[in-house]
Amino acid sequence: MGSYDPEALRRTYTALAEGDTRMRAIRSACTEAEQAGDLRTALLFHHDLIRESVFTGDRLQALVDFPQYLSIYRSDPAFEDCSYEMLWLFKWVVEAAVEFPQIEKKQVLTWFSEFRRELIRHGWSCKPFYEKRAIFLSYYDRAAMMLDYEDFLSAPRDALSDGTADEYDTIVRWELEIGSREKAMEAAEHIFREQLLSEEIPATTFGYLLADAMRRGDAPAAEQYAAKLRPLCTGKRMRTEQIGLLMLYDAAADPGRGLSYYAAHTEMRAASRNPFLSFWFDRGASALLSAAAKAGLTLHRTGKPETPPDALAAEAARLRASAQALAERFDERNGSAFFSAALSAADSGSSQEV
Repeated sequence: MGSYDPEALRRTYTALAEGDTRMRAIRSACTEAEQAGDLRTALLFHHDLIRESVFTGDRLQALVDFPQYLSIYRSDPAFEDCSYEMLWLFKWVVEAAVEFPQIEKKQVLTWFSEFRRELIRHGWSCKPFYEKRAIFLSYYDRAAMMLDYEDFLSAPRDALSDGTADEYDTIVRWELEIGSREKAMEAAEHIFREQLLSEEIPATTFGYLLADAMRRGDAPAAEQYAAKLRPLCTGKRMRTEQIGLLMLYDAAADPGRGLSYYAAHTEMRAASRNPFLSFWFDRGASALLSAAAKAGLTLHRTGKPETPPDALAAEAARLRASAQALAERFDERNGSAFFSAALSAADSGSSQEV
């Protein structure tokens, strides 16, 4: 058995392909560090694992791993010098927890409260707390969501807040939600004019604008936003929500094009363990395949027989049932009908934006 070499372990896993392959190697490195009693390095490895899950995985591993990370962090007061990194992970985890209905509402809210306490204890602004909790509240308590959004706007920005691009993106999201299109477009223009970028932006921004244009029946604007959004999402697991929206758009605008997009992402959907992302994919895909079947189209997938219209209709029904089951799980957990309403909106040919 080789000797424990933390630097070599980290070099090895950072050289691997992003996603599941790298996560498997990081999990193994975590185990080696813990078995060697090197808890400070174990914290670093767990940090890398959670980050990998959040940005290139389906976020499930982050939720599984975070309690273990937190246990190590709290096992020794000397690890308080890692509080900044701990709070970044906490921010990612509370956001991810919202996407898994198997995590009870009470537990999600407990994590949010704990995140807020840790921010205050370490002297940081609560801006990221308000930003992330507003998302959760938007699914079941609009009035409370608005209060959190207002607190987000007024809270000072610091090194634990998301950057300028993300702040403007949040403004676009909620101003469109409450019907203030002028404020939303003002914020969007900042992003586009100043070419502000982040892990998610401008993809999420174009997604909000596309959904808004679809709601308003503005076909030219929807076409423009869809064209800008599509290349930012293709093949990217964490853009599955926007991929679902693009398929919903194609259901009305161009089912033939949408079928190719669907075919390119079926394997990614099959491998998904994220119920939130799966819901939005299934919602858009079911509408798309139903529209394609009605248009008499067939689906061609590499290495597979041609799928005729009647089989497309059956596949659409299967995806619709999957989306319905997921919607029911989320709505039961959240105590609302948000996801069922989003699915009904897709059935009727309109769009409900997250």
